[in-house]
Amino acid sequence: MAVHLEVTTENLLNAVAQMPESEFNRFVEKAKKLRRNGEIKQVVSPEEADLLHQINTIFSAEKRQRYNELYARFKNEDLSENEYKELLELSNEFEILNAKRLNYIGELAELRGQSLEQVMDFFEITNSGDE
Repeated sequence: MAVHLEVTTENLLNAVAQMPESEFNRFVEKAKKLRRNGEIKQVVSPEEADLLHQINTIFSAEKRQRYNELYARFKNEDLSENEYKELLELSNEFEILNAKRLNYIGELAELRGQSLEQVMDFFEITNSGDE
């Protein structure tokens, strides 16, 4: 036996407003997932797929790992002069790549007629590139 319940948007919002923060966060994530599962069936154009690939692979895992190692050692004041130079070079490279990555996200948003935030949320794109 199926039960169909009608809930007004206002009643739902009132109920959500009363949730404890942790429950609210879980609710929001589940709502986003429901939305994505319904929308993800939309076909992504080849151009969008290419941009998504560029966005998600711009940082090589090896360089990211090396940067993280050097940065951890930097925080512990345990870097040689050559390692410090390497850290600076990697930081500069990541800054340039991050600008390119943001440009790709902007192109994707423009193709989809959405804001950067909407695209990043829909495709679960993080700010750092650590997918």
